[in-house]
Amino acid sequence: MPFGALVLAVLSATGCAVAGGEAAPVAGPPVAPAARPSPGATAPGPCLGYHGLDGANPAREVKAGRFRIPDTPPERVADGPDVDWGLDPHRDRTWQLWLHSLEWLGGLIKEYGRTRDRASLDLAAGIVRDWLADNALPGRFGHARREAIEEGAKFRLATMTCLRAHLDARWLDEAIARHAEELADPRNWSGPWNHGTDESMTLLAAACRIGREDLAGLAYERLVSAVLRPPAGVRPAIDAEGANNEQSTQYSVYNRTRWRSAMDVIRACRRPVPAELARRHALMDEFIAFQSAPAGDLIQIGETYASTISRVSRPGRGPLRYAASQGRAGTRPGARARVYEAGYVMGRSGWGDGDRPYKEEMAYTARFGPGRYAHGQDDHMALTFYAQGRSILVPSGHAGYSEPVWRDWLRSPEAHNTVVVRDIPFDSRAATALTGHRFAEGGDFFRFSDTAFAGSTRTRSVLAASDPDALVVLDQVRSAAPRTVEQLWHLPAAFEARPDGGDAVATAGGIRVHFLRVAVPGSAAQAGTGRAAAVVKGSREQRQGWVAPAPRTAVPAPVVRLPAHGQEVRMLTLIAPVRDGARPSVRVSPPRANGVYVIEAEIAGRRLAVEAAPDGTLRRTR
Repeated sequence: MPFGALVLAVLSATGCAVAGGEAAPVAGPPVAPAARPSPGATAPGPCLGYHGLDGANPAREVKAGRFRIPDTPPERVADGPDVDWGLDPHRDRTWQLWLHSLEWLGGLIKEYGRTRDRASLDLAAGIVRDWLADNALPGRFGHARREAIEEGAKFRLATMTCLRAHLDARWLDEAIARHAEELADPRNWSGPWNHGTDESMTLLAAACRIGREDLAGLAYERLVSAVLRPPAGVRPAIDAEGANNEQSTQYSVYNRTRWRSAMDVIRACRRPVPAELARRHALMDEFIAFQSAPAGDLIQIGETYASTISRVSRPGRGPLRYAASQGRAGTRPGARARVYEAGYVMGRSGWGDGDRPYKEEMAYTARFGPGRYAHGQDDHMALTFYAQGRSILVPSGHAGYSEPVWRDWLRSPEAHNTVVVRDIPFDSRAATALTGHRFAEGGDFFRFSDTAFAGSTRTRSVLAASDPDALVVLDQVRSAAPRTVEQLWHLPAAFEARPDGGDAVATAGGIRVHFLRVAVPGSAAQAGTGRAAAVVKGSREQRQGWVAPAPRTAVPAPVVRLPAHGQEVRMLTLIAPVRDGARPSVRVSPPRANGVYVIEAEIAGRRLAVEAAPDGTLRRTR
């Protein structure tokens, strides 16, 4: 992950990891005696690294008094060990936070480790002591500096623990202890997600380094509990199926790395890694593999920047390696399609081990489960779809944390391939149930239901077909009063789209994607209450028609809108991508005595027949 993205991943603009209001002071004056280099590690607590700030701030730059974070120029902040901790030249919360993190001293500490240059070690120690002296009693400072002090505590503790591997000093041990005790305060533990994981393993490493068994035991228990015994109402950080609880592809990848580090810290501190924790961590590889498209893109589920599965570090020899190599190495995932109880239905036509090349497989994902948590978005019932060698339906993505208006929109149902009910409140805490599913060669079926829109019940039934590749989507919405209901279909920026009568068509290269509304018994189209299809692209007025691949970046991309109106709305849509073929033809049989009817389509010369039952169950028959 690029460092700029990592900064945003670790430090949300809505808060880093400190809870409970203003924290108690963690700073204090330097304590004699003077420091002396340690002949080696005095305790097993490991150095956890510096989040890339050591690379951005090599020893020569720190010795010159300069500090920088990526994407900003170096700033003069120090004269020797004397740092102006009140600086905020960019009026940037992230810049100020990283200054107070002390992680920019990593270059000096590593320089001493390589060369035994005492000047590097002395300067690092001097800057730490200067921070301790100048930031005592943080309540006397303004909000921005106080916040940087509080939120930088865990990073500062990690840096001092790294310094302690080379420096034997009472003042340093006491500073580590003060910071560790602050982190141990239950008000300052973020819980079973990535912030809490970082806090717990930082506390464990520091406590082991200075021999505080009480704090080490607490940190170990927090790590184990986050996975095996989470607080009531919160899903495990890694559940029994290997699913991460943060509802984001990017954070699944990030947490895989952090939990590997956490297990390393546990072992270094001479404590046992529970076998179940290790088993769950290994299962994350398949969970992440399912969140990749056959072309190699990581799907932007939740707050996720655009990336590829090939960039995931240390893929191992299992399913992650298989997906990253597109089937050339590793072990194929154990299933073609899977339900994860954390809230995912994910599948594909195959893993490139049959008649289709890996990149030509069809793939889909769908979201359900508990309400929005951590880095999730309001994407329940949302679909992604990959066919004909490219992504067809995509989430709108993630633009970072510095633009609240954009973040709010990108989290909303409006930014996803779902069905929305207009002009009534949406509850992001509402759960969505998976009420049925059946995986079968040529056609996977799943059905969801919820009451997330006030006074309305929405049900979505989906058949994801292969050969021909298509989605059959039946949405049913019952409301207390007549409402406008709308299906939203977000396409990648490379597509152009336009209405096509009551339907829509999108094109990119040699691919045409047809969005066909099918009149079925009780549907809005048959009842005459369907409304014209529309396409929106790059609208700022209504904040619609964008995809966000990176921080502070939004790119215009078409959205197909298929509306209907009524108190009981039924909308059936066929989404069929073809390569320069004729427009698909569709017909619906009259209902049988049991209410079952059949949708028959011809797509690029191939036949698709789907039975639809009154309860919304869809089954491919041909």
